Amino acid sequence: MLLTIDAGNTRTKWAVFNRNGEIIQHGACFNDALAGADFSPQLLGYDRVVISNVAGKAHAEKLETKLKPYKIPVRWITASLQVCNVVNSYTEPETLGSDRWAALIATWHLQHAPCVVVNAGTAITIDALANSAGNKAEFLGGMILPGLNLMQASLGIATAQLPKHNAIHNFSADSPQLAVDIFAKSTAQAIHAGALNAVCGAITRMVDTLTQKCAQTPFIILSGGNAAIIQNNLAGTMAKQTVIIDNLVLTGLYLLDCSNH
Repeated sequence: MLLTIDAGNTRTKWAVFNRNGEIIQHGACFNDALAGADFSPQLLGYDRVVISNVAGKAHAEKLETKLKPYKIPVRWITASLQVCNVVNSYTEPETLGSDRWAALIATWHLQHAPCVVVNAGTAITIDALANSAGNKAEFLGGMILPGLNLMQASLGIATAQLPKHNAIHNFSADSPQLAVDIFAKSTAQAIHAGALNAVCGAITRMVDTLTQKCAQTPFIILSGGNAAIIQNNLAGTMAKQTVIIDNLVLTGLYLLDCSNH
């Protein structure tokens, strides 16, 4: 069985997949709480590990230290020019974030159609996946934005009179998943609405452009802690073409491991 680890900017997520590609155990922790996570094979039952890490060298070293005593093969994912029938159009393919690459691999495996792939965490990535010849997909490129909370916090840091971060409503997976009024009636609400509508506007722009290129309406694949509130604030018919997929990066890591065997 396979242990997949997705080390993001704020949290580290993991899942164990069986031979049928089913998740049988999973967990998550904040990066600064990694020392308390238990990755022992005796507990989780895996025999190899695949990792995506975008949290930096120091966090990678912490993961290495935790896994080293188990003497189990560990593979660190980096993006490549082509794998799992997905072609990477980045100018320097290996510089694409491993989490984005894994999410694109999983999306193509699940949808086999043009998609806008959105991972909504500390940062928000909005990537375009198009059909290509020979039942393949092409990653055309994408955008990176500050995440919803980071976007709000940056205004408090850089301005004198706008509310500081602790006075602003944070978006989280536990937030009420309601539509946000664009006609905000307070400064804090205006910052909240501005962040959310900036992200929704960027997604809409990507969808419109990809629709023109592919001559068909793409799916919008959302993952990450703020996926639901983004879905609920996408305008009109666009919400109907949106699918939330949990554990998208972890699923991509599983598929990348399968391609290596």
